[in-house]
Amino acid sequence: MPEHPIQIVDGGFVDIGTGKPFIIRGANYLTRVDLGTSWQDRTLSPAVFDRTTVAADFVALAERGYNTVRVFIDSCNGGRSCIANPGGPGLNPAYLDTIVEFMELAQQNGIFILFTSNDLPDNAGYWEISSRDDAGVFPGYRNTHYMTASGERAAEIYWTDLLTGLVDRRAPFEVVLGWSILNEQWMFKDQYPLTPDAGIVTTKTGTYDTSDPEQKRAMVVDGVRSYIDAVARIIRSHDPNGLVTMGFFAPQFPNATGIGGDWYVDTAPLVESSALDFFDFHAYPGEDIPLVQIAENLGLPADKPVIMGEVGAFIDRFPDIEEAAIRVQRWIADSCTLGFAGWLYWEMLPADLSVGDATWALTVGDNYLLDVLAPGSQPDACTPTLTDPNVALGAAVRASRSLPGEPPENAVDGNPNTQWGAGTDARQWIEINLGQPFEIGSLRLRVAQFPAGRTVHVITVDGIEIARIDSTTAEGQVLDVPLSVPITGQVVRISTTVSPSWVAWSEIEILAP
Repeated sequence: MPEHPIQIVDGGFVDIGTGKPFIIRGANYLTRVDLGTSWQDRTLSPAVFDRTTVAADFVALAERGYNTVRVFIDSCNGGRSCIANPGGPGLNPAYLDTIVEFMELAQQNGIFILFTSNDLPDNAGYWEISSRDDAGVFPGYRNTHYMTASGERAAEIYWTDLLTGLVDRRAPFEVVLGWSILNEQWMFKDQYPLTPDAGIVTTKTGTYDTSDPEQKRAMVVDGVRSYIDAVARIIRSHDPNGLVTMGFFAPQFPNATGIGGDWYVDTAPLVESSALDFFDFHAYPGEDIPLVQIAENLGLPADKPVIMGEVGAFIDRFPDIEEAAIRVQRWIADSCTLGFAGWLYWEMLPADLSVGDATWALTVGDNYLLDVLAPGSQPDACTPTLTDPNVALGAAVRASRSLPGEPPENAVDGNPNTQWGAGTDARQWIEINLGQPFEIGSLRLRVAQFPAGRTVHVITVDGIEIARIDSTTAEGQVLDVPLSVPITGQVVRISTTVSPSWVAWSEIEILAP
């Protein structure tokens, strides 16, 4: 088997052919299909895969300097044209053929692949194997899958079937940057064995007293670490030089966050000790805590590479694509100082807005993001090339009143998921001091208001009224305030005189012409 051209040397990715660092720059590549009740990525389904389209997309990436795509192996996991064998156990031969063809196209165009698994296939008996040890106690699915011996065994069988099938087809493993055991590892925190706060729980790795928080935490870590060890052994037995990773979003501690909702994840102990070669951490601008706190929750390693395998701009957070580009460039640059050394944008092709978490795709707007984020346009991902017209970002700010957890600084932090809240009704004001006079061409105000209703806002610059807004507004609405003639000023005050709710703003942007 040919040697992988990208290896890890002294804690970083290196192109062994040139001896130079290899900086991962690329995209998540999904092809979503409307199934009627939902959308599903079917990039590798032989019924959907289009060689000409994929080749053209790879050319578009390579010509701009991108080098990697992240692809889901098994997101097409149920149906005759998906990964599971439609006629019995094992995997669909036609699907495996398509995976190999995809790999060959990537190799021909100088693109590496980070393959990731989303879950066991729905069919072919893998989940039945996984559930054998639930003993009527474990709830099935993820909590059973990671905490029981049968769940681990199901993963071993699945990965053996997958990699054996690819080896038999002489797949070009040298094009694989890495094998991601899971897209995102998590468990349900409202299901057994995470629900009891007292009593003894026995899992595949031992017996734990759930009244002891440290033992309860160790129970999950031990189970996931064992799962990683088992699957990594299978991968390395088929691809000895291959790199192994796993995807994670941020845990909800030590810094409290709503990331992940009711899903539980704990990464710091795995960073300290696991069979992973590198870590794939996912983080998007506009979360409810800043990137530095996300990194603290993840517990970044000092001795292994870390990539941001998912990063992008959600449309509902950043409704303007140019603002989205600025925020993504800044987010990535900020992550450089924290130790991230690779970024894969979510996602290359546009998703229907009905998916609920659609981002600005690289190819929308005549390839706008594909161009401005490209290594050819931005050679150093750690140095933004776009100028932010928002002169209010990080400016000095004060307000008439503020709730303890909603200070006025939240209105100028660039994060639409935080807000300044006065904690009381109108009349209230917030005042931004730009530090020096700036030419102002417009303002953009993101509403934080419930219930919806009539509001009146008066905007002044250095004490002179420049605009008055009297309209019906609602939570999340963006108010654009263009000025017919730019004005130069330093202190901008927004006074709310009428509102059906407590006065608040999630973000205030003061834009240069």
